[in-house]
Amino acid sequence: MGPLADAYLDRIGYRGDVAPSAEVLGALHRAHLATVPFENFDVHLDAVVPLDRATILDKVVVRRRGGYCYELNTAFAELLGALGFDVTLACAAICDRDEADPHWGNHLALLVRVGGGTWVADVGMGQGFLDPLPLRAGRHDRGGFDFEVAPDDDWWIGMHRHGRLPGYRLREEPVDLASFQPLHRFQTTAPESPFVRLVMAQRPHDDHVLTLVGTRLTSDGPAGRVETALDTHTEYAAVLAERFGVPTAEVDTARLHRIAHASTTAHAG
Repeated sequence: MGPLADAYLDRIGYRGDVAPSAEVLGALHRAHLATVPFENFDVHLDAVVPLDRATILDKVVVRRRGGYCYELNTAFAELLGALGFDVTLACAAICDRDEADPHWGNHLALLVRVGGGTWVADVGMGQGFLDPLPLRAGRHDRGGFDFEVAPDDDWWIGMHRHGRLPGYRLREEPVDLASFQPLHRFQTTAPESPFVRLVMAQRPHDDHVLTLVGTRLTSDGPAGRVETALDTHTEYAAVLAERFGVPTAEVDTARLHRIAHASTTAHAG
């Protein structure tokens, strides 16, 4: 291992075996999701980082921040590659299953070839699977969360019913990070982008998905849904730190709470 892998493993609190295998991939995937949240705060704090590997790794590993799919899956691919895994970036399209013209490139996932099989890894989905999914047709029940992998002209990766998104289409051909640059610009600057309209964070757990949109915190899973309003800055900052692991020294939480409160009010109206 090198300095990148050592620092990354420390970031996600992983102390186990690192020799490439399906089991190690699963353990790393879970460790990442338990420590690095899906969040789009930089979009609202005028601090969006360029879509290059060095800057992304600095944000996720050194500054201990979260991010969204282009950032988180790029960073995780760098860790896997440093550990000797065969990993490639994969172009995906978050959409309805029957959508005729999906917006390819609005999501980035990973394909990892290990143990004689190919696995879909995705630490940038927010509501997604804790364990990588085998790239073969089947349904996968994870503690009441039901995921589906289905072949078509491409692949359908279906999400459970407790999240905000139905799933995504996935292509197997390897792609370069630069191919996502136009969509990265759109996602972070276009008024119609949900990342621009909403302040959000998510983290999947074994029995629920924790979602923060604006100042509304929801826990949703097979056991039911609980929603809480974070009306004060103190409540909001505490949730960021304690429930999502966001280093509040790195984020202007007072400004973010004001923006989140305004977006919640506008969305409710």
